[in-house]
Formats: sequence, structure tokens, C-alpha cells
Amino acid sequence: MATTKTLLMIAFEFPPGNGASVPRIESFYRYLKQWGWKVVVLTANPQAYERVNPDYQDTEDDLVYRTFALDAPRHLSIKGKYIAASATPDRWGLTWIPSALNKGRQLVKKYQPDVIWSSSPIPSTHFIANKLSQKHGIPWVADYRDPFHYMNGSAGPKLDKIHKKIDQNTLTNADHLTFATEQVKELYQDKYGNLVTDKSTVIENGFDEANFAKLETLTNKSTPFTKDKFSLYYSGVLYPHGRDPRPVFDTISELSTQGVIGADNFELVFQGAGDGTEFQDYITEKNIESLVSFVEPVPFLNALNNMMHADALLLIQDSRFNKQIPGKIYEYLRTQRPMLVKADPEGATYQVAAGFDKVYNGYNTGELQEALTSLLKLNQSEEIARDVNRFNREAKAKQLLDVINSIN
Repeated sequence: MATTKTLLMIAFEFPPGNGASVPRIESFYRYLKQWGWKVVVLTANPQAYERVNPDYQDTEDDLVYRTFALDAPRHLSIKGKYIAASATPDRWGLTWIPSALNKGRQLVKKYQPDVIWSSSPIPSTHFIANKLSQKHGIPWVADYRDPFHYMNGSAGPKLDKIHKKIDQNTLTNADHLTFATEQVKELYQDKYGNLVTDKSTVIENGFDEANFAKLETLTNKSTPFTKDKFSLYYSGVLYPHGRDPRPVFDTISELSTQGVIGADNFELVFQGAGDGTEFQDYITEKNIESLVSFVEPVPFLNALNNMMHADALLLIQDSRFNKQIPGKIYEYLRTQRPMLVKADPEGATYQVAAGFDKVYNGYNTGELQEALTSLLKLNQSEEIARDVNRFNREAKAKQLLDVINSIN
């Protein structure tokens, strides 16, 4: 009888955390368990997360260890200000690193893992994994969902220096590297050469068919949409410089002025993007307050249910993030709902979306106006049948399993 293999998974984000990265991590965890691995999770206590799923509960066979972690801006600030050193190497590292290392040493002794797996871009995760891997001689797979900040911009000279050091140790000491996009892999390859080229695999994000199956038994199936209106839905965060909705607002304003849409027949609903305060003046200036709303975030399955019931889905990914692909694009594609994608044609997101049925792309206001106009003319009863099987998370987890098996 084969001996059960053990994986120590080091991930800051894990349920009940409700962030965008959780589905990738949780699906790897679940499928590896299904395939006979003992998976031990080292993560943070829920108070470290800004959003949690209140309905989540561990099962009896879960081996999840949550250690002390505080979020510097929320827990260590006085009158809204906090010492910069308390957010080193990231907002949670000052408290999470020592608690996680202490617990990690205990877990290594107790479970004797065959492999360590860690997931960034939060630098603390790879820092912790490197320490444990080096001390105990355990093979290590380092997962890069996104590049570290200094690869795309700057977090300031001091943090950039710290992040580069953690990155260099990770790239040198990890036995294998995985990247969520080919473009992020190439970014690291261009800078670090053979450290990346000789031991890396691209494992994209995807959708989990098991989550779509769970919608059948979802207790609360209410949505934020208004009956008899065309509901355009955006799920996730916004950034003024990276996921900027203002060209979309310009488009809506122009179509409203033309009489194509109005408060009686159209709504754009943002969920998980805060309360929209930073965009409120712009929305008012464009006279579209009655067309745009920001609603409270909901757990992932409820958001997935909303995607399934929206008339169309909005995705925004600007040129600053050209090498990254938001994970929700795969859920969007799987819903078989029409999509409006605001993405740079040179970017990875556009390249994934382009060519799929009923996906309308635009980047500037003129292109977006043409795209949204076409979308509004669609026959909503017309079936969409995109072939998205290659994005199934089970297949992605199998890729990770192959990587893990190759190094132990």
C-alpha cells in the first residue's frame, strides 16, 4: 500500500478569507486532498482579513492552522497613522512571520511534510517557506500569482530592497516555481534568467465546476439587480490606476445623453469595490448617479450566483497590469453570460478574452461605446456556448500535482 504523502501549504489567504486569491489556493487544497495527499495548511487568523465568509466552517478532516496576524493599517494605527516598519515586508508580516515560523516548526516536526508549497505576492509567505525549507531540507514549490511590487512599480526604496531579497532567495532556493500567467513568468525570466527558466511552470487560474454545482443548493439566491433593467455587473475591486472605471462611466454618460439607456432600463452594479466614494464626484459630474450603484460585498458563491443572473458582466484590467489576468475572468467565461471587457489589446487579459463568443472588447471611450451598444442589442435568450474546459481548476490542480511529484 502506497504511503500517504504530506504537503505543507503556506498561504496567507485561505477560507474564511474572502479575497480574490482564495479560490486558487482553496481548489489546490481540495483537489490534492481528494487525490490522497495529506494537506496541512499554515495560514493567518481571520482577524487579519478585511473580508470573511461568515458561513465558512472547517470540516473534521481539515488540518488548518491559523496563527496570529494583525493588519498594520487597521490594527496598529493611531488616528489613521502607523509606523512604516510595522508593515514590513507587508501589512501583516511583522506579526504573522514570527507566529507562523513558530507554528511551522511544530508542524514540520509533527507531520514531516514531503513538500512545502507557498503562494505570493504577499512576501511573508515565501519568506516563511524559505526559512522552513532551508532549515529542514524539505523540497519547496513557490507559486507566483502576481509579481512582487518592485517588478511592476515601487513600494518605496526600503521595501523594494527587502522584496528583492526575498524574491532572490525564493528564486534561488525553491525547487520549482509556478506562475499564474505566461507573461509574469517572462517578466521574471527576463530579469533573473536561468533561475526561472530551468525550473518553472505556468499554472493559470481557472473556474471550479464544483462551485457552479453548489449554486443548486445555495440558500440565499437573491441578487442586487432590478427587475426589467439591463443589469451590467462588476465583481471585485477597482483601482484608479490599474482598474479605472471612468472610461466606462464616460460611455454610460454618452449613451444616456443619446437616450439609448436611462434609469428606467439600465444599471451598472459594482460589488466588492467599496462604496465608490473615490469615484462619486466623477459619477455626479457625468450625471449618471441613477445608473451606477456600489453594493456590499458577499461571499464568493453569492457573487457567482449574481454573475449567473446578470444580463452582462464587466471586466476592467488596464495596461499597468498587462502581465496579469484577474482570476474572475474564468468564472465570467464559464457563466456563458455576455461580457464587456475593458482591457489593453497588448495585455494578457485581452488575449484570453478575445475570440470568445459574446465578449465585447474596448479600451477607450469610443471603443467601449461601440462595444456596449452591441451588447445591449443582444437577444438575451440566445444561448452562449463557450468551450472553456481548459480553464477548469481540476486540470490546473493536476498540473500542480505533477510539479509536486517531480520534486519529491
